[in-house]
Amino acid sequence: MTVTFDPEVTAEEFRGRRVTIIGLGKGRTTAGLARFLVGKGAIVTVTDPKPAEELVDGIARLGDTRVDLILGPSSDDKALADPDFVFVIPGIRPRSPTILRALTRGVPVLTEMALFFRLSPATIVGITGTKGKTTTTTLVERVLSLGRRRVLVGGNIGTAVIQEVDSLGPDDIVVLELSSFQLETLGRSPHVAVVTNVLEDHLDHHGTRDAYIAAKRNIVAWQGPRDIAVLNLDDPATVTLHTGAASEVRGFSLSFRPKRGAHLDANGDLVLVSGDRRALLCKASDLRVPGRHNIANALAASIVGDAFDIPADAIGRVLREFEGVPRRLETVAEKDGVLWVNDSAATMPAATMSAIAAYDRPAVVILGGISKGADFSELARVLVHRARGAILIGRAADEIASAIAAADPKGTFDVRRAKTLDDAVTAARQMARPGDVVLLSPACASFDMFSSADERGEKFAAIVRAFAS
Repeated sequence: MTVTFDPEVTAEEFRGRRVTIIGLGKGRTTAGLARFLVGKGAIVTVTDPKPAEELVDGIARLGDTRVDLILGPSSDDKALADPDFVFVIPGIRPRSPTILRALTRGVPVLTEMALFFRLSPATIVGITGTKGKTTTTTLVERVLSLGRRRVLVGGNIGTAVIQEVDSLGPDDIVVLELSSFQLETLGRSPHVAVVTNVLEDHLDHHGTRDAYIAAKRNIVAWQGPRDIAVLNLDDPATVTLHTGAASEVRGFSLSFRPKRGAHLDANGDLVLVSGDRRALLCKASDLRVPGRHNIANALAASIVGDAFDIPADAIGRVLREFEGVPRRLETVAEKDGVLWVNDSAATMPAATMSAIAAYDRPAVVILGGISKGADFSELARVLVHRARGAILIGRAADEIASAIAAADPKGTFDVRRAKTLDDAVTAARQMARPGDVVLLSPACASFDMFSSADERGEKFAAIVRAFAS
C-alpha cells in the first residue's frame, strides 16, 4: 500500500504559518526549500537527529536563511510541537514514527517535489530508473536545449527546483531526475515520463523489491491520455509499470523495432520509428560513451527530443558529441597500457556488471562500501568469468568475498583486500596487465568511507592522476 504526500495547498498559504522541514542532511533539498518557504513568508524550522558537527555541509548551504535549527536526538519531538505544515526530504521513510505522528495530529505532510508539481506551470519531463538516470537526464537536457523553449534541470541533480518555480512559464520545460525516494509519495506524474530500467536497489530503505517498484510506478501512474511514457521495452519490469496507466507508450529497444519510439537496428544504427517513418540518428559506433546500456540511454533521450519536435539529425549530433557525465565510466588516464576508469556512481551490482560488459578488456575491479541490502551472487559470477581480479574495500568486503567464493569453488579468481582507496589502487596497479581496464565500480554506496560517491570518485581520480601524469 502506497501513501502520497500531496495535500491541496497554494504558495500563499505558507505566509505567517509555521513550517517544519524534517531532515537536513547535506542540505541541497532542504536549503532550497527553506529559502522558497521563507520567501513566501513562512516561519521555518529545520530539524535533524544528527548533531551539528555531522551536518556541516547542510548548515553551510542554509547560509543566512532565516530558519530555526533544532538538531540532535530529541529534535523531532521539539519540531513537531506546533507546526502548520511538515515537509519531508527524500530518504526519510514515509512511515517513520515522526511522520506518522504528524499525520495522526492532522498536520499536512508535503515534499518539495510534490509542491513543485502542484505549483509549476511548465511542461515536466521526469526521468527515473535504477541506473542510467543521470546520463539520460543530461542527454535530454542537451537535446531539448536545441529547441526554442527554455529548459531547466533539477530533481535528484542540480539545485532544489522549487526555488525556480516562480520564474517558470507555460512555454518552459523542466527536466527532472527522479529517484525512488522522490517518487514514493508523489501523487502526480510528469507530462513525459522516462523509465530507463527497473532492477533492484535501496532495499535498505524500501524493504522489498515490490515496494521499490511501487515507488517507481508513480512516474507513470498519474499520467493522462495526452501524456507520454518512454519505456525500456527490453526490461519486463519497466513495461509492467505501465499497466493501468492512461498515457501513450513510446518504447525503446536494443533487440526489436517498436511501433513508435526508437531502436538499435541490425546494422548498428540508432533509429527513430513511427509506423512507416524511419529517421536515422547515428551509428552505435559513433557514440563516445561505452556500453550497450548507454545506447539504450541515447535511444530514450532521442524519443524525448522527437516528442518536442527536435530534428533527428540535430539529436544525432548531440549523441555523437556526448562524452558522458562525471563518475560514470569516466576515463581518468591510461598508463603503461592500462586504462583507469572512474565509475564511482555504480552503487549497485547491476551497474558494475554493465561497466564490466562495456569494455573488451580484462577488468580489475575495485569493489565495496555499504551494500544497501544488495545480492552480489550474479555480480560474483560475472567477475569470475569476465574479470582478471577484484580489490575489496569497505564494510561490504566480506559479503562480496563470500559471493565470489561461492561462484569460484576452486579459488582461482584473484581477490585482494585493501583498507583504504589508496591501498586499493596500489593493489590494482600490481594486478593489472597491459591491455586491462581498472574500474572503480564499487557496486555499493560510499558512506562508510566517504561522504558521497562523488567524493569517492574524485579521490580515485586524484590518486590515479598522481602516478599517471
